[in-house]
Amino acid sequence: MLETYLSWYREGRMDESEFRSVTDHLARSGLTVEHPVLGGGTLLDVVGEQVKLPVGRIAELVGLSLGPLCMQFWLSADTDVVCDVRYVAPDTQVLTFVLGGLTESEREQATDAVQRLILRELDTTVALLVDPGGETADEDADALVLYGRLPMGPRPDRVHFRTDRLSTIPTVLAGAEVTALGNGLSTVRW
Repeated sequence: MLETYLSWYREGRMDESEFRSVTDHLARSGLTVEHPVLGGGTLLDVVGEQVKLPVGRIAELVGLSLGPLCMQFWLSADTDVVCDVRYVAPDTQVLTFVLGGLTESEREQATDAVQRLILRELDTTVALLVDPGGETADEDADALVLYGRLPMGPRPDRVHFRTDRLSTIPTVLAGAEVTALGNGLSTVRW
């Protein structure tokens, strides 16, 4: 089964209070860090095992920018969305939401929550990469979004760039279909 990924590229790293603001906004759209029944949050270790932690500790770890983290957001008591938080040079933070295994309705709910967040955080947003097949490697996605280099392999279905940044990526736009969304974002498709 193909995975679905949403990768939000944002300028700068979130400190603890910014991360709390982001998670509070996502929670208002039904995507919470705190488990709705058990409470607390969950990180995933390198083998995918759950590590239960207080939500405040997770926010602290994200704010410290120690390295990549893998966490769970919750749509319900038994439905989670894995989120990888990583940092790339020079000063960009990437949150990748993995939507594989969700129903169509759940994918739409999670996607809507992330898109609402991006509109709220437009001033720090670099791009939202939408990769329904999960075929674009992280390094290719990074090269595309951060350095304006098209991937040699599979490309994402679409990337939403801040409209005011389009002039900085002429190579990416060559041969692409660009649609202004009217909300400060433009969609680029190949």
